[in-house]
Amino acid sequence: MTLDPRRYPLGPIQDLLGQDAATLAEVATRMEGAAREWREVLADLDPEALARTFRPGSWTVGQLAHHTADAHLHGLNRLRYALTTEEYVIQPFDQEAWLTLPDAALPVAVALDLLDAVNAHWIALLRGLRPEQLARRVTHPQEGEQDLWRLVAKHDWHLRHHLAQVRLALGR
Repeated sequence: MTLDPRRYPLGPIQDLLGQDAATLAEVATRMEGAAREWREVLADLDPEALARTFRPGSWTVGQLAHHTADAHLHGLNRLRYALTTEEYVIQPFDQEAWLTLPDAALPVAVALDLLDAVNAHWIALLRGLRPEQLARRVTHPQEGEQDLWRLVAKHDWHLRHHLAQVRLALGR
């Protein structure tokens, strides 16, 4: 299956190469860098730039920022529930509907602040967990059963995936 590089500039989600402490540290470092890049890329953008899309019909730069913060928070909560609840079933959320809610119209700076705060929690968890804790399994209603390594890989990819789309929209 070939993915549209404009829609998936990073390609598909890749499983993490290792399942050890070094991999957790590597993901934590990557997430730190991605959150920093989000702030750098969106710094001082005017309303016209925030309204740009990376392809026709896609979310705007501003919507991508709000969605990414929301999804990163969702991912954090999924990980925390999975670490503390036996046989946890992930609760999906309607991403399109969330972008129609009034808080999606807040300034992008609010989304970046949320992303920074949530990312700090992700980093603390990734650096504090033992690798064997990520062997726990969860069930996603659409994706089926998976271990927490897959959940971490998805959210690591997701943070960078939408950043790459923002860069496309801004011509960077």
